[in-house]
Amino acid sequence: MKRLMFSSLSILLFSAAMLPSVKAESVASSQKNPIADRHTQILIAQNQPAMLMAGDSDGTPTGFTKEQWMTAQGTVSVSPVKNNNYKLTLKAKGLVPNGIYTLWWANKKVIGMDLGPVGGAANNKFKANGQGNGTATITVPANNNYQMLVIAYHADNKTYGNMPGEMGKITFTHLAGDFPKSN
Repeated sequence: MKRLMFSSLSILLFSAAMLPSVKAESVASSQKNPIADRHTQILIAQNQPAMLMAGDSDGTPTGFTKEQWMTAQGTVSVSPVKNNNYKLTLKAKGLVPNGIYTLWWANKKVIGMDLGPVGGAANNKFKANGQGNGTATITVPANNNYQMLVIAYHADNKTYGNMPGEMGKITFTHLAGDFPKSN
């Protein structure tokens, strides 16, 4: 685990509350309730994929306008826990066509943050296709304490193991949100 200092704009991005969407629907019961003689409403919350939002706190890579960069979006779904692990499945669009990306967990600190590669350095890389769409599935420990999920673009088409690379020069935060947990 490495401790990194990010610019104040990066800290602001990671500090923003990006909660996963929850859809609730009302269901009326037609069965007699032994306690009350009227219909009761039950709210059922359905897990929806967690949303990742585009950010430009590290700037935008050469050749991209802010408007182009900010069109990216992603969702992350999780599998049930199995053998003390669960899988994250990322689906993203609006990425850099054929761009190299890595996934990072981040935990906010009073100053700076802890950061590490999701699933380990050997497993956190994916490449967007020619239309700027990308998918990745990574296994994470069920007992993690990760706060944020960050998807970083590597303008030099290289990855740097346990470190993301120089932020704002060769590595740019493209998507971020709360780290999804399995139920």
